[in-house]
Amino acid sequence: MTYLPLKYEPSNIFPKEIIAVRPDVHIMLSSGTLPDKTNRKAETTAPVFELSYSRKCSIYGEVNSTPIELRPGYSSMGFLGQAAGTSEYDADKEIQLYSIWVSPAAFDSFCKSVSGKGDIGFHSFQKNMCYYYDFKCDALEESIIKKLDSCFLQKTDQLNNLLLESQILELLSINIEKLLCQDLSKSQINQLSKCDMEQLKYAREILLNRMTCPPTLLELSHMVHMNDCKLKRSFKQCFGKTVYEYVREQRLEKAFSLLCQDHYNVSETAFAVGYTNVSHFSEAFKKKFGITPGELSKSNKRGASQTGQSY
Repeated sequence: MTYLPLKYEPSNIFPKEIIAVRPDVHIMLSSGTLPDKTNRKAETTAPVFELSYSRKCSIYGEVNSTPIELRPGYSSMGFLGQAAGTSEYDADKEIQLYSIWVSPAAFDSFCKSVSGKGDIGFHSFQKNMCYYYDFKCDALEESIIKKLDSCFLQKTDQLNNLLLESQILELLSINIEKLLCQDLSKSQINQLSKCDMEQLKYAREILLNRMTCPPTLLELSHMVHMNDCKLKRSFKQCFGKTVYEYVREQRLEKAFSLLCQDHYNVSETAFAVGYTNVSHFSEAFKKKFGITPGELSKSNKRGASQTGQSY
């Protein structure tokens, strides 16, 4: 038996489809274009966690008088008690919105799975009856959402529910980890001095500007006037990754973006982000995103050919 503690006025757009992935995890797809400017009301009847992605446009509204904005390219996480809200939609604005709803008990279980600790959960993040966090999507998260797009765009007679569940659980895992890391990093970063933080931010700026030919750790430490051992330790403490891991991730995310824009082929993309061996590039890319660069390039071309297809 499934339960979704929401009250709303249904329409042919809101929601287009609701799927119970698990009894306490649902995904709601809303999509279409409104002919007139519209304000919609909704409310929760019990505490619930929401993870949302607006794919086409920014959506503005209020929940319990708290202003909310859902932006493309960002995840939005809401920790809601019994709350009422309104959303505004302009005429002729295309809407494609994913809302993943999770019970507090299931969210607590997911937190324990991610952190290995049982003392962090829904009430750790719910500061009041309505509390929101948002994070910019990275390339891995975007690649998973594109798979969600494909699931709903293909309109096959039988949806692969196991695949859909795995994608939703991965999105939840990514965002719960961001929440947990945010709280952890705040306490750790407070141990770094203002001068340390300025040097670390400068080191990150150098790495971003020299992504294709980054300095060695020793060279970087000289450039930012920090001992190399301290730089190695503090960089991971501040940014959650070693210098090498950070450069590799930025290269792969840049490569993902270039392939999505369809400006380069696989070899050109590899060289553009600093890889000299295309095979090594393809292997690292697949390990991070679960898809080869060639497969991504082909899927984007297929997706472009479907542009204009209605839901």
